[in-house]
Amino acid sequence: MNEPNNLPRALDDGLTLRWATAEDVEALAHFNVAMHSDDYENDPEIWLADWTRDLMSGRHPTTGPGDFTVVTDVAGAIISSLCLISQTWQYDGIPFAVGRPELIGTHPDYRRRGLVKRQMEITHSLSAARGELVQAITGIPWYYRRFGYELALDRGGQRLLPYDRAQRLKRPDPDPFEVRPATEADLPLLQTLYAIFTAPFLVSRVRDARELHYEMCVALERTVNRRQFYVVQRRADGEPAGYFEFFTHPEGYYLREIAARPGCSLRDVALCAAHYLFRQVVEKTPEGKPRPQIIFALGCRHHPAYDALPRLLQPDRAPFAWYVRVPDLRAFLRHIAPALERRLAGSVIAGFSGTLRLNLFTEHLALVFEQGRLKELGSFVPERLEAGDATFPDLTFLHLLFGHRSLQELRHAFADVGVRSEEAEVLLDVLFPSRPSAVIGLG
Repeated sequence: MNEPNNLPRALDDGLTLRWATAEDVEALAHFNVAMHSDDYENDPEIWLADWTRDLMSGRHPTTGPGDFTVVTDVAGAIISSLCLISQTWQYDGIPFAVGRPELIGTHPDYRRRGLVKRQMEITHSLSAARGELVQAITGIPWYYRRFGYELALDRGGQRLLPYDRAQRLKRPDPDPFEVRPATEADLPLLQTLYAIFTAPFLVSRVRDARELHYEMCVALERTVNRRQFYVVQRRADGEPAGYFEFFTHPEGYYLREIAARPGCSLRDVALCAAHYLFRQVVEKTPEGKPRPQIIFALGCRHHPAYDALPRLLQPDRAPFAWYVRVPDLRAFLRHIAPALERRLAGSVIAGFSGTLRLNLFTEHLALVFEQGRLKELGSFVPERLEAGDATFPDLTFLHLLFGHRSLQELRHAFADVGVRSEEAEVLLDVLFPSRPSAVIGLG
């Protein structure tokens, strides 16, 4: 394993792999815009420079210059880089540490030399040293499978509020609700409402007060990581009913979070948010210019807010996925054992005692239960290639683990996903049900 402190390191052709420093900020900002813009010459994505500056500013809750690796050429110019953004997520209410590699790029003249591979090894070691049980990436299709990742956790998905439907939205006169921008005084309220927003999800991010303050008040405004929160409140007494958050982009107004307080109507909050966004579109679009779309982009395949506006919203884009890497499955399963035991206790197989043997072909897990408790998590030696109670080739088990696909869906898609007995099938369905997730990653 590459030790994270084993830098700087001389590479071939006069290249050097090292940790970044505060002196690299502007060079890295320029590099990331050049490497990650879809059309750098005609439409450079300047927000990427601001994101880099945010991460290296010393104001970020978890990340600084020393969380970036860089590769430099003989002249000292940066030709490859990536960073690690540490954060905490939760699995069915159980927090776990995550490392998020990001801003991964190499100059075209230096690609296919294994530079990203070397940096990923260092970053994985750093993440392990921090006790992070999972690494997660948002990235291009296929590529990160090379480093042990699988597209196995819900990400994205959105519904469109067409302009003609938004045009027909009417509010009562007088309107019992009003919308106002959130202030720092609202931070405790926003934390409570965020917990309500994420409650339906299997996996979501734990957003502490410092991270929320950073996203709302500190992150530079041009980055997608800046959050613009709004409170929906009763006009009569100013009592909050809920909140929403949206991101303004030339293509549309992307609503990314929404929730109602207990006892309040999510439909009322959603209608207020939709009407507010429509007014923004009308008021801020110059005459003769195309009107941006209104998009409910809640980062998941399903959310109660979609049920609240069933005729207003139309499906627009299916979810993609987060890449996830779980380097030690036993350690992660031990960590989430309380969730597994909770599912068993409320199931048709409550109080189960026995062993569930999972054959991943490169790894063989034995989950030993006693009266519904996970007593031991070990391994077994298969007597033949396909031995075990269930088989999962490659990284397909991660789809089941993170609720991304049901056992039935996996068996349909992969002929060598197999289950040997009815009892094992019932157990797997109970322990690992399909369930939506939505992670607003700390960026």
